[in-house]
Amino acid sequence: MSQIRAFLIFSTIISSVLFAQEKFKLDSPPDTLGVDRDTMVVEKSEKLAVAILELDGNNISKAETKALSDRLRIEIFNAGMYEVMEREKMNRILDEMQFQLSDCTSDECAIEIGRLIGVNKIIAGSISKVGEFYTVSTRLIDVETGKIENTATEDIEGTLGIVLTKAIPSIAHQISGLGKLETMPAISKTALNISTEPIGASIYLDGSYKGESPLKIEVEPGYKHRLKAVAESYETWEKIYELQKDQVLDVAIALSKKPVEKVIIREKPRGRRSYKQGFKVRYVQTEQDKKINYQIQLINSKLYSPDKIFKEKMSEPNVSFPSINSFYGIEIYNTRHVDDNVSLDFGLGFFRGDLGLWISSLDNKKSNDTFFRGNEHDFSLVTWSPQLTLNLRLAPIRYPLFYPYFNIGFGYNLLFMTAYEDEKSLGGPIYQSWGFVYGIGFEVRPLRPIGVSIEWNRRNMDMELMDIDKITDNFRKYKLDKVDLTGNNLGVSINLYY
Repeated sequence: MSQIRAFLIFSTIISSVLFAQEKFKLDSPPDTLGVDRDTMVVEKSEKLAVAILELDGNNISKAETKALSDRLRIEIFNAGMYEVMEREKMNRILDEMQFQLSDCTSDECAIEIGRLIGVNKIIAGSISKVGEFYTVSTRLIDVETGKIENTATEDIEGTLGIVLTKAIPSIAHQISGLGKLETMPAISKTALNISTEPIGASIYLDGSYKGESPLKIEVEPGYKHRLKAVAESYETWEKIYELQKDQVLDVAIALSKKPVEKVIIREKPRGRRSYKQGFKVRYVQTEQDKKINYQIQLINSKLYSPDKIFKEKMSEPNVSFPSINSFYGIEIYNTRHVDDNVSLDFGLGFFRGDLGLWISSLDNKKSNDTFFRGNEHDFSLVTWSPQLTLNLRLAPIRYPLFYPYFNIGFGYNLLFMTAYEDEKSLGGPIYQSWGFVYGIGFEVRPLRPIGVSIEWNRRNMDMELMDIDKITDNFRKYKLDKVDLTGNNLGVSINLYY
């Protein structure tokens, strides 16, 4: 009985093993190609991911460069050696990382892009145009090692369409390791084959410079084109041509020499000098010393007031500033004649109390402060006035060597009254005014470059105190804020013209 039970158990085990072997055979696909499943998986995984950057364009528009870059992606995809990342996906990833593609031109930057977007290889390149020739060059860079694994270059003559359909597919095959394609299509051209006598003439087509002869120029068929040849010392040649499709026309141009013109050189007569510009130096006497002395008396009356009017009070009692004897000046003018009867004068004048005494002190070489003040008093009040003047001078009547005139203008005037005790300045007030100037005079002009004038003027100088420092407040407090120097002056000037 035990033998029968053992036999049944053994039979069951054998049957199970045989059934399992048959089931494994049914579940396994037939190996019709002689390649196992492990090999098939490896082949599929060996297709590496690649990204293609926009080509750098040289002498080519951005739109054309973009079209060529897109075509390169398609051709590399069609070559079947790489998994090509779409341009939109690459740009989206880089935008999210705020990476600027426009600034990326180096291999290091291309490798960095490859790492950011997660590809194995990156393809970068450029396309250039020189005349009718295009050059396309690319390089395949391994992102991990940074090494250039492959390069491809194509030089092709023709249109952009030839580059798109011939050069780009060949580049894609080369960079994919599949070899070079034929890129020299049979091209039918419509052209002008130009030669000139003499050679080297400048050739223009429809107004655009094309080069120097001999020269071949492609033209668009079915349209009129204006051809022009230009050479130095030759007459310009020009003609209109209209060519049919695929027509090549030889144009031989014989340029005609320009006739030699006789050159007559005439001596240009020397023009007379106009002597309408010049300058004059004028010595002026005024009657303003009386008004200035009156102002000095008013200042003297306030010297020992409770509040000082200068920076410091007088160090000695019963001191007063001396009066001036005169108030004369020197003016220098730039003059310009608009015509024979009208001229403009612009000048700067310097007027000073006791001008002659001051000049004498310069000659005697006294100390600077002494001859600046023009006297030897321990206490003095130096009075001087710079004046700007713009005059319009009219001379309606002119006589030989002599003409009278009258003038009208305006001026800007300053008056400085600075107190000194020995060598120390105590400061002082500054007055200013704008005012009209008018007068009459005459000029004697024995020679055109030289003249002498005598002139009477009246000058409006109703002056007011300038608000500068504390001294200004002191003078205003004691009602010393105005001084009217309006009055007449008489001047003699020497005038030099050129």
